[in-house]
Amino acid sequence: MAEHELAASSAVLVGISNDRLHWTLRRLHSLSGIVPIGFFLFFHIFENSYVLRGSDVWWKESEFTRKLPLQMAFEALLLWIPILYHGIYGLFITATAEPNAAEYNYSRNYQYALQRITGVIAFVFIGFHVLSTRGYFYATGVEANYARFHSFMMNPVILSAYIVGTLSCVYHLTNGIFTFCITWGITVGPKAQAMVNYACIALFVILALVSVNILVAFRTPA
Repeated sequence: MAEHELAASSAVLVGISNDRLHWTLRRLHSLSGIVPIGFFLFFHIFENSYVLRGSDVWWKESEFTRKLPLQMAFEALLLWIPILYHGIYGLFITATAEPNAAEYNYSRNYQYALQRITGVIAFVFIGFHVLSTRGYFYATGVEANYARFHSFMMNPVILSAYIVGTLSCVYHLTNGIFTFCITWGITVGPKAQAMVNYACIALFVILALVSVNILVAFRTPA
């Protein structure tokens, strides 16, 4: 076989290998957005919704996550590592993506562009949220209590950042559920995809309203 034919064959094999690796990484990225990150976001919203019944109820009902054995190892394995992978690979996808929302006026193109934008915002917000809550606990051994969150929410700049960040997380998850169903072959055909899309939009509205109400509730004096 000629030298140039060997080089061409090697290039083809490398291309196939890269395609398989990218396919695998994209599937893992899609899966990690639902399990465990998405599940935790649902739980986190549910847990914090107890603040709507008062600071004492919220503190009591959120005790479960503060009393987990091997807490740091649990959080690292099931949260921080998946979030770092999902966020960093998501940034790679965003950097290499070619959204055409400006060229084609299709709602899905705008949803895709929003998915990428909210992914970046959510990644930055989660970093800020973790450092100011869990990072504070790891550094001082003191849990971020109601008084701390109350002081956060009374600051209009921090409150605005939390609203934008939380809504970005919620949109990224709910729209991500729709794309997850397509990626994993759960929804096949335009009709099934349209139904799931409408359901995810409705879920976003519900979670967005609940989340904003939770943030505002933290402004209530203890």
